[in-house]
Amino acid sequence: MDSDSLVSGKFAHMIRIPDPSSEGANPSPDKGADGDAAQSVAQGSKPDLEGSQSVSSRQRFPDSENFHASCVARDGKAILLCGPSGAGKSILALQLIEAGFSLVSDDRVVMKGPYAGPPPELAGLLEVRGVGLLKTSFVTNARVILKVFLGEAGERLPASERDEKTGAVILYLNGSFPGDLSRVVAAFKACCGEYQWCVGAGADVAGL
Repeated sequence: MDSDSLVSGKFAHMIRIPDPSSEGANPSPDKGADGDAAQSVAQGSKPDLEGSQSVSSRQRFPDSENFHASCVARDGKAILLCGPSGAGKSILALQLIEAGFSLVSDDRVVMKGPYAGPPPELAGLLEVRGVGLLKTSFVTNARVILKVFLGEAGERLPASERDEKTGAVILYLNGSFPGDLSRVVAAFKACCGEYQWCVGAGADVAGL
């Protein structure tokens, strides 16, 4: 596939990959204590994704995998938003950004162990249905502490559940119910120790 080929996925009709030979080497972003870095959209070459197989977001993460999800972060800690197309991943990511989080990636996320980052060709891009494709600053490396499955509303007081690869607390939400944004923020704060989690999805968490 040459450098003028369109990127696969929901942004395919909007994005063209730049010719790597015309770009200078990108300096490495400055890393903070938590290993994250906010920067403008990277103009790198497209990684070789054609040989990789997408896996269900319910499956265990391999060492490095590019798969459908959205992700935001705050203070080096990330929320991974999973679910089928139309479940509300992008709009919830936007709501979280407006609530003070930073974008890691929209539509596709690259996992390396417990850390999430954006595929280079989608870095800094956020689709807002009815508005367009927006560009924003983004975080390149953040540890996932909360994994939210949208379109799967869970119990009122769910049992404690952790992702075996990342150690992240797992949460199930409809994604379009009033208050879902507040529920995700509350779960994130509980994972961080800002709330004490007595009963529920992260009852065994003492602060990740």
